Amino acid sequence: MAKIWPVYEGKEPTVGGPWVEMPLKEVIAILNLRAEDFVSDLENTPKFGPQDRTLWHHGHKHVVVEVTPEEARREKWQPGFYLAKATPNEAFRALIQYTIATALGPENVIRADYASTSDLTGRGALRITVVIAPEAVRTLRGQKALDALVALKKRFLHLGEERTPTIEYTTEEELAQDANS
Repeated sequence: MAKIWPVYEGKEPTVGGPWVEMPLKEVIAILNLRAEDFVSDLENTPKFGPQDRTLWHHGHKHVVVEVTPEEARREKWQPGFYLAKATPNEAFRALIQYTIATALGPENVIRADYASTSDLTGRGALRITVVIAPEAVRTLRGQKALDALVALKKRFLHLGEERTPTIEYTTEEELAQDANS
């Protein structure tokens, strides 16, 4: 399995574990990762920015994918670390969208966006807006919506995301109507 790491600049590139482990084939699709994005072998953890300071307080600045020898062999890639072109925010959004699309069916999900908010108790939450295909309105009811929320909560657990996800579904047409009113 390939590991997706959010990375800080400075002498300590990570704190804790990776965001998620998944097959390289899926990581390639989600993050548009390419073999040319290789930065170092597995013995040399990549570091970015000034190496004389710890800069975790500036937040994640990069996304690195760790590819094991077994996974590399399967996809005919080189084992090592790859620097994704996606920013940490873009990668986080892509992982949310992938999780929801897997639960609902990729043909039903156009995109997923997120924004910070708070829940009824004042705790941090993430409002996930899922833009669905017009024909999905008839088919995505009850259990599928619940499955998507459960899958997203599990993904948040793996990501180390403590905010509560809330999901709202809309179509492009409904978004346009809201923007015009």
